[in-house]
Amino acid sequence: MAVAITTRAPRRAKVTLKVVVLLSSVLTLVFLISFVFSEQGISELHRSRGRVQALQVDVVRLQTENERLRKEIDSLKKSTYAVEKIAREDLGMSRSGEVVYMLREKRPAH
Repeated sequence: MAVAITTRAPRRAKVTLKVVVLLSSVLTLVFLISFVFSEQGISELHRSRGRVQALQVDVVRLQTENERLRKEIDSLKKSTYAVEKIAREDLGMSRSGEVVYMLREKRPAH
């Protein structure tokens, strides 16, 4: 009995593998190009990162402002000096018997 040896099966496997690799490469290239040049691609990613960074700066600024305001509130709760300073400077109040001199701001001539 003679056994016939053919080389078609391994050759087909090699051709099929090459076709799969080629198609995968083309699809990957198409995906990368569409990702880079689409509106939702890299440019949108950069814009989003910029917005996140700006918001982080705002958060830090607002946290600092909140801490300053908390300290001011604590100071006002504990100190009569701070309340007196606000009453004098912002509200124009004075103690009885004090004479308060109010200076006008010089206005530019029209």
